[in-house]
Amino acid sequence: MINIKTREGDEKMIVTKKVKRYVTLSLILTLFLSFFNCVKVNAYYSSGGAVNYADTWALSRNPDYPNFSKDCTNFVSQALHEGGLIPFDKQRGWYCEKVLWWWNWGQAWSVADSLRYWLLSANNAMYIGRWDYSSQSDFNFSLKPGDVLFYDWDSDGTYDHSAIVVVYARDPDSGINGVLQDQHTTDRKWAIWHLKPYNLNPLSTIIIAVRPQ
Repeated sequence: MINIKTREGDEKMIVTKKVKRYVTLSLILTLFLSFFNCVKVNAYYSSGGAVNYADTWALSRNPDYPNFSKDCTNFVSQALHEGGLIPFDKQRGWYCEKVLWWWNWGQAWSVADSLRYWLLSANNAMYIGRWDYSSQSDFNFSLKPGDVLFYDWDSDGTYDHSAIVVVYARDPDSGINGVLQDQHTTDRKWAIWHLKPYNLNPLSTIIIAVRPQ
């Protein structure tokens, strides 16, 4: 004689185990997906790409971007975005885009002091150092290709100019060996990083460097 109650009990137990297993797997999957969605995906800075872009366009203008009379920060921003692969940040004003036939851009894209602030706050760039006239040696081994330089011509705390470090070599115009940068406004390719041979106010110039992330 078959014990119907026992069979029914076994079936119920099997079903209960299956339900528990399903619920457990669902919870694990939910937790995994929740964790994955919380992970921030960062776009890592390509310093080599930024340097290549800067060297390519140091003495000319990329027609895919607007050209400014004071073009230094527009140029550095292009290098960071096009070569360095840092994505636009429209919320914080670091972007440049064409809408129909006109251009829109944020202040952090085109103004040196605003770019400095954006890099250090939004990009979490590494602050490398600060140098006054007496500490601006030709070979500054704190600097690496891809670092961004900011120049405060009159030591008033507002940075007026930006450039990008590209190589350790010889400045073809001054003949000085050391860390070289690329820049726009006064277009220079491979200029000594402290600009002493070209700077009208070298004694009052403060330079800082940051390393984008």
